[in-house]
Amino acid sequence: MTKIKRVHFVGIGGSGVSGVEKLTKEMGYQVTGCDLETGGHDIKHIKGVDLVVVSPALFYQNSKHPEILEAQKKGILMTWQKFLGTILLKNKKLICIAGTHGKSTTTAMVGKLLIDNGFDPIVVLGAKVPEWDGNSRNGRGKYAVVEADEFNNNFLHYHPDIAIINNIEFDHPDFFKNEKEVKESFEKFTKNLVGEKILITEKDNLKKKFKLQILGKHNQKNANMVYVLGKKLGIKDENIIKSIESFTGIGRRTELIGERNGIKVYSDYAHHPTAIKTTLEGLREKFPKAKILAVVEPHGYKRTKALLPNYKNVFKAADDVIIGPIFVARDEIDESITPQKVAEVSNHKNALGVDSFGNLIGNWKTLLASPVKIGNYDVVIVMGAGKSDEWAREILNILPIKFSDITAFKIGGKIKKYFEVRDIKEIETALNFATENNFQIFIIGDGTDILVSDKDFSGVVIKYIGDEILINDDGTVIAEAGVNWDKLVEKTVAKDFQGIECLSGIPGTVGAAPIQNIGAYGQELADTFLSLKAYSIGERKFVTFYKEDCQFGYRESIFKKKQKWQKYIIISVTLRLHKNKKPEIKYDSLKNYLQENKIKIPTLSDVRNAVLAIRSTKFEDPKVVGNAGSFFKNPIVNIKIKDDLEKKYPDIKTFSFEDKYKIAAGWLIEKAGWKGKVHKTAAVSANHALVLINPQGTSKAKDIFDLSEKIINDVYKKFSIKLEREVQLINFI
Repeated sequence: MTKIKRVHFVGIGGSGVSGVEKLTKEMGYQVTGCDLETGGHDIKHIKGVDLVVVSPALFYQNSKHPEILEAQKKGILMTWQKFLGTILLKNKKLICIAGTHGKSTTTAMVGKLLIDNGFDPIVVLGAKVPEWDGNSRNGRGKYAVVEADEFNNNFLHYHPDIAIINNIEFDHPDFFKNEKEVKESFEKFTKNLVGEKILITEKDNLKKKFKLQILGKHNQKNANMVYVLGKKLGIKDENIIKSIESFTGIGRRTELIGERNGIKVYSDYAHHPTAIKTTLEGLREKFPKAKILAVVEPHGYKRTKALLPNYKNVFKAADDVIIGPIFVARDEIDESITPQKVAEVSNHKNALGVDSFGNLIGNWKTLLASPVKIGNYDVVIVMGAGKSDEWAREILNILPIKFSDITAFKIGGKIKKYFEVRDIKEIETALNFATENNFQIFIIGDGTDILVSDKDFSGVVIKYIGDEILINDDGTVIAEAGVNWDKLVEKTVAKDFQGIECLSGIPGTVGAAPIQNIGAYGQELADTFLSLKAYSIGERKFVTFYKEDCQFGYRESIFKKKQKWQKYIIISVTLRLHKNKKPEIKYDSLKNYLQENKIKIPTLSDVRNAVLAIRSTKFEDPKVVGNAGSFFKNPIVNIKIKDDLEKKYPDIKTFSFEDKYKIAAGWLIEKAGWKGKVHKTAAVSANHALVLINPQGTSKAKDIFDLSEKIINDVYKKFSIKLEREVQLINFI
């Protein structure tokens, strides 16, 4: 085959293909792609390409696919597994993770272990890893970590130096006739080992007990495999354990997608009876007294039929079960296999089979309307590999929602209608609903800088959730508004771009950052801000705001002023960062931390880690204790007031700001006697007086507000300085 420059991917939206496509692009190839969701297929797509890469599933779904037939005729067709194993990774030392269950989680865990310990690997797996914005990551190290799937004997395209086989069980009856064939396939795979030929299997499980952040005994087994691998690679024991125990999981593996009115909704990929059983047992272990509803999507008629006896007692850890319509995978409909049949075989007294998505949602709505049933559900988990994730999100949307479910303070009344949007079509749907019903509109990010009243909100709340990030070589960074702010900082620092490293750890979204003109440790968003794209609610069109348009000030922007407040949905923000520029360290607390840790020439990563460490000792984690971060602004005073205060209070904390000075609001509040104090259901943090908290999760908005009023009054009495709230008050009028 001639030198490959241009690669076309067919079925580019698939879980395997998408990761390989992303990696191919990052490795310098010219890449195109298509699937049914992005305009369909056309023979013209492969004109002038050197290679056509496909998923093996397409051969089962459409043997006469025009692009595949044309590529076969030209001799340029290849499965993505063969392309990955023989071309992209041909010069890497391969670590393959195989087995019937747990491959994706174990692959991500291994990838993290190598990243944490400086190996900088390539990693490819079949699930999304939040930290990587996808299911692959490029690296410059000598290792590549790959999830190796046995279906179609796909893993025989790999020749690993190290292989982990988690477990072996009969699966993929549309390819393997029986368990004997499955075992023979794995035997062939082990013969592909090269170099050191390290094989790690269940028999190598040391049965260590880790303090995992992911659920289930099966993940303890996965973690033990990773531990053994770490020892084989010569990684220090404490470093292996630290990496494993800080692993937070991957997409659609007991993924909490939302909580409404005290009901947690999870989405999970489990679709083999064994995986379903272990997933439910993991949830039950986490929530021993909870009432759990399992919604299950059987995967494929041939597969469900072959594995039907295995469903017996699988749902034992759930209180109630709904078996949804069977997903048509790589086979045809078999009317002898039904959701009702699965429910019957399961031997669960509260298992119910339904034939359509409408019936599924109808049954859910019936449960929702029943106070006896839904009032007792604490956890809902939706499992499957087809449309189940859509089901989970639809169920989440049906549940009643409060501001307390979606704000960092965990406070606020009921919302009439809530929309999560990521494109113009979804935005228009939400806005049209508001217009048709004459509802007020409120735009929210992560709810990290607001205090919402306990009154019901008779309106529409819209959250933009697009989360793409583009980092260009020239330092321009475009991030969608739904991106977590700290995730953006992490990614830019990792690529050695200077400009926002001191803004590490600030909670909230990228879209909320310009509204507040976030700042910390001598940096502000305005320092690197170029522009933002927004959708005008009134004009119903996209508009651009440049830096001068935003009228940035200290924790201020035009978007907080009456004429612009809640008039726009921010879509994306563009920043200009600096490559290979040394970090700027302006605050003494940051300088002192670096000196104490003997870091003489700090890198951007050193500064980021220092900021995160300092913040962790001062600020409360909103995931643990409800709070909105800094509740008050640091007051700005002239030099005369600053000098007078310093004479009276030599230990007062001040910072120069333009031609004036900031006074540390936290210091003022502490000296006024409020640090760690309680007012009814509200309190001031004992860590940092600038933070008001919902300590038991039961605070009323009025109690937080009244506490802030008392603090403002007492600070004024003592220092003649009037504090101003940084947090916005919502629905109080």
